[in-house]
Amino acid sequence: MPILDESLRTLQLQGKLDLKYSLSSRPFFTDKTLTTDSIYHLIDPNSNIKTVRKYFGNQKGVFELLPLTFESEFNSHHPYGWNHAGMIDAKGIQGFISTGFFASYGPLSIQFKPEAVYAANPNFEYSSQYGAPTKGPYHHVFAGQSSIRLNVNAISFGISTENMWWGPGIQNSLLMSNNAPGFLHLTLNTTRPVKTAIGNFEFQLIGGKLTEDTSVLLENKDLTTFYYAQNSYNGLPPNPNLDSLNWRYVNALTLSYNPKWIKGLFLGFNRIAYTYHTYLGEHNGFIHTYLPVFLGFFRGSGSSLTSLHLKQILSITGRHIFQRAHAEIYAEYGWDDNTQNLRDFLMSPNHASAFTIGLKKLFPISNEKWLDLNFEINHLAQPASYVIRTAGYWYAYQGGYTNQSRIVGTGIGMGSNLQTINTTLISGLKKIGVLFQRLVHDPIPDYNGLPSVSGGSRELKWEDLSMAIIFQQKLNKIILNAQLQAVSSTNYAWIQNKNPVNIHGFASIIYNW
Repeated sequence: MPILDESLRTLQLQGKLDLKYSLSSRPFFTDKTLTTDSIYHLIDPNSNIKTVRKYFGNQKGVFELLPLTFESEFNSHHPYGWNHAGMIDAKGIQGFISTGFFASYGPLSIQFKPEAVYAANPNFEYSSQYGAPTKGPYHHVFAGQSSIRLNVNAISFGISTENMWWGPGIQNSLLMSNNAPGFLHLTLNTTRPVKTAIGNFEFQLIGGKLTEDTSVLLENKDLTTFYYAQNSYNGLPPNPNLDSLNWRYVNALTLSYNPKWIKGLFLGFNRIAYTYHTYLGEHNGFIHTYLPVFLGFFRGSGSSLTSLHLKQILSITGRHIFQRAHAEIYAEYGWDDNTQNLRDFLMSPNHASAFTIGLKKLFPISNEKWLDLNFEINHLAQPASYVIRTAGYWYAYQGGYTNQSRIVGTGIGMGSNLQTINTTLISGLKKIGVLFQRLVHDPIPDYNGLPSVSGGSRELKWEDLSMAIIFQQKLNKIILNAQLQAVSSTNYAWIQNKNPVNIHGFASIIYNW
């Protein structure tokens, strides 16, 4: 639940949530000492929200109804927006609905929370470099935030379709976010920090299945095509005859460490490797086939990563909380291409790199009222070294790092940069604020990896400047959240002097049974 995820972070800066939690690997797991109700009470001491929870089997079992969530999104001119799992990049209106239950008995837990999406998905203005005619109305039912797990102490093993968010970013995450629908995966993870002699550790290891949906325009092809040419490394040319809907296997690992000697500091490591499932087994051994994230980091290391058939992405993260100052700083730095050897890395450490850096600060006003200020930069454009050695686009190779045609990582698009300033007045579950964003689409194009034939149009600067009003209110058992955003584009779709204004709106209603 994105609203509660954001509130957990605020609670930590307010000093109401223990500093042992990194909040850099979500979903967040509650327990008997920190239930959904107690989180609502921490957010708003006057909240009367009570979840429907029943205990059975001498308190060994619990059954809980999950909230009913309805979301709607609207774009007046062209697709805009990200991190709305299940929804698609589309003009017009679309809707999303979800509810379900959680049950556990002993070590076994089951969560069932399917999601249904409908989008009008009309045609929008496009160019040779961005967009294409759509296939009309879109609808889909996903397994959503569902899982079956065995939980022993702080360790959980199971099968899940839940969305994951890895890293400290608020607006975006380089490797794992809720921009795409959740995908089917086996998971081995911690459900709370594991305390050791040197500090606390959290981790998650997954093996999953990424699929495509050719009724949806591909985000990692700038919405220019429904197809990914599977016999070529970068998926070109977009030809339906070359796309056999070959699903991809993904292996991923996230690790967070909180040193015993530095309270509030979290250091993290994330790594992802994916390949078409038809290439599984081309290297001998279980580790090479299913757990390549544990193998060498360089192409010259002799591991399966020397193969062009397997693509890797990795990042390192840091988050430092200054609880007495009600503030935090955070960063993520990643690489979309493994270099040949250590010398190659030292000579060009920023090759194929991207980064996120941010600051969040709370200013106490009075009686549980706070002013929340967040500043974040997401940078995916190629570094200056591209002149000597191009790195290509993030998420664009070997089938693409996508699920159901939507990017699993940062949803702002290939090679784009985003700057965000967000200031919000918070009082419990009530919020009102403004958001300013500047999105520059692919300022350093890679003409070898363009979704269509290269041309001079990408030399133009496509820039979106936007301002949004943010509103959240609790009405008895309902939490209403809304955002109305005006987006002014310059050289939209890399068309010279095409400067439309797009109205982007998003609203969600959460009803607690």
